[in-house]
Amino acid sequence: MNSSQKIPYASVKFYNGTPTFFLDGEPSFYFALWLTTLTSGTWNDTELVRRYAENTDIHIYAFDVGEAWCGPNQNNSGHFDFTPIEAKFNNIINADPKARFHLRIGLERNAPWWQELYPQECEVTSTGIQYQQSFASKVWREEAKDFLRAFAEHISKIGMSERAIAYQVGAGHTGEWCKRNSSMANPCGDYSEPMKSHFRNWLLEHYGNVSALRKAWNSDLVTFENAEVPTEAQQLYAINFTFRDPKQEQNVIDYYRCLAELCGDLVVNFCQTAKSATDGMSMVGAFYGYILEMSWNSCFFSEWGERWTEGDYSTLQRSGHLGLEKVLKSPDVDFLVSPYSYGFRGIGGHGPSMLPTESVRLHGKLYIYEEDSRLHVGQYHTTYGRADNPEQTKAILRRNFSYIVTHGQGVWTFPYEDEGIFNEIKSFKQKGDFTIKSDRSSLSEIAVIIDNESFIYESNNNGLDISLIFHQHLQGLPRIGAPYDVYLLDDLLSGKLKSYKLYIFLNAFRLDKDRRNKLKAVLCKDNHVALWIYAPGYIDEEASLENMTDLTGIKFGMGKQPWSSFSHITNFNHPITNGLPQDIFWGTERLISPHFHIEDKEAIILGQVVYSQGSCVPGMCVKSFPEWTSVYIASPNIPASVLRGVAKFANVHIYSEDGDIIYVSQNLFGVHTISGGIRKFNLSQKAKKVYDMFDEKEIICDSDSFQVNLAPISSRLFYIEWQSHQL
Repeated sequence: MNSSQKIPYASVKFYNGTPTFFLDGEPSFYFALWLTTLTSGTWNDTELVRRYAENTDIHIYAFDVGEAWCGPNQNNSGHFDFTPIEAKFNNIINADPKARFHLRIGLERNAPWWQELYPQECEVTSTGIQYQQSFASKVWREEAKDFLRAFAEHISKIGMSERAIAYQVGAGHTGEWCKRNSSMANPCGDYSEPMKSHFRNWLLEHYGNVSALRKAWNSDLVTFENAEVPTEAQQLYAINFTFRDPKQEQNVIDYYRCLAELCGDLVVNFCQTAKSATDGMSMVGAFYGYILEMSWNSCFFSEWGERWTEGDYSTLQRSGHLGLEKVLKSPDVDFLVSPYSYGFRGIGGHGPSMLPTESVRLHGKLYIYEEDSRLHVGQYHTTYGRADNPEQTKAILRRNFSYIVTHGQGVWTFPYEDEGIFNEIKSFKQKGDFTIKSDRSSLSEIAVIIDNESFIYESNNNGLDISLIFHQHLQGLPRIGAPYDVYLLDDLLSGKLKSYKLYIFLNAFRLDKDRRNKLKAVLCKDNHVALWIYAPGYIDEEASLENMTDLTGIKFGMGKQPWSSFSHITNFNHPITNGLPQDIFWGTERLISPHFHIEDKEAIILGQVVYSQGSCVPGMCVKSFPEWTSVYIASPNIPASVLRGVAKFANVHIYSEDGDIIYVSQNLFGVHTISGGIRKFNLSQKAKKVYDMFDEKEIICDSDSFQVNLAPISSRLFYIEWQSHQL
């Protein structure tokens, strides 16, 4: 039997409405234990792992293995030494004979021996300091692929291929495709010779001739031989403050696009290599695509001490994660991983992915959720929403598990010794196995759209995106009272999405003529409602208010002085705002520019935006057209109550208006509350019964609603049996 006829050890296929992990040909709930203490000698966690294996039916273990790319040593004259691998694997197997391995393969070259051997291949920052390998180094890329092939060959040689079910390729800081020293603080990169060469070749391929390059860069002197990586000042600042001017800053725009494509191509190339090396028998993937998260930087993580001024700059544009679209389109990438958002992990918070997860699902990839919550046990940070006691720990873990199963995801977590946490993990594995059998497709009527392309046209100043993306995703959106799906804009433009009632465009700032026309064709029909925020369609070949009007149908005015911005409601007689209190305000306290307001006599004005010079001008409106409706809000970080008003106006089904976080799929309903109390949840159709999955009891329903009493600081997960289904 040849390899094409064999059943893969692990693969990802659509099953019951979502990409699903298949183990030895059978659909399975992906649940792994993350081992951070694995050694080739005496292993202290043997009994702990044995306990999990014997009592939870979890047999997949994720751990780091990249140290085998260690350079010459007393046992080996080459660059790779796989001698300790078998002993490490056997330590796990001795504890769990059924063990399967998820290998987190670190390819970053932060070892001095490599940097001394290949100094010309290392990244150079704007401070002149040389760090690890440049992402553009061809020497590194080829040696990394050699390592992946040699690693897979060694695993086969020691008879472990069937156990190694997943190969995860990683580079950058902690293997997460982000160069910490040149993207998470003021210093920028990459000024190495490999990156200069790569950028110049990219420009040649992109423009074709020097005349086109000079026109785009607005320079009579630039050539493909002398084009430089933008300076630190050019990267950190934009001429027009929040947005880059394509007529004057195309060099920066091109560099960030080049970097994004390079990193996306590296992920794909390494995954192709691993897939080929394993003969397609194992699944492959990476940490990648953190575009909902990376407006933070090292200042957020308290990594730079008193260098607090460096908190003004985003990581995203300089990280390389904007190559997500290329990665999603690759048939050689099976899964993507991230920690869940660091922004609001504590009680009452939200536990979402850093990725646009519905785009991940749309492209047939499994998303694996890194459950690294800081719980009340162990020597963890007191930061990142750490739980104070067992009750908070249970609420946080159950909230996150509810998010995972309602979004068709997999998960890995630590093997905790604490009895209460152990029992929760055991319960999660059983319930995860059960959910695999149910329909896990989306029930959302709201699509939240985020655009890779538009980030490239923004300044690195994070004054806008912290509120517009990071906080909006954690605060207002999850409390609407209705589920929502997050997609890349280009996936919406592809025409492959189902129809939604409400489309929320977080950052649709940059659209050329082709993308603009495609968006209109998808949006302007079937009574769709579009909610635009801040600067929709502002940039085409150049920035203009006319571009915004062309996309939204609304006429605008503008103020240019950098200042903060906030909005409030002035018209309470419209269905969107009726019943809302007058003391609602939202926006950003950070400087942004330009500011936009409404100058359209045909629009219904609902509120004002207040910005520099105390300007109080129309900043929230509705304008209806024969087949669709355009809603505009000038200030970011819109409160849940306002978003809920827009959703109700769009005829979105609202399950609850109490401000709890809810997660909903076809058969699952999760809720996380901080206040607790009696709740009535209105279902989208009549249910036969509702089953409480954590308390393991049936709630008699036979109704289109059900009522429960939620404990304060708690999370619940319900299975809904519709009239035509059986539990």
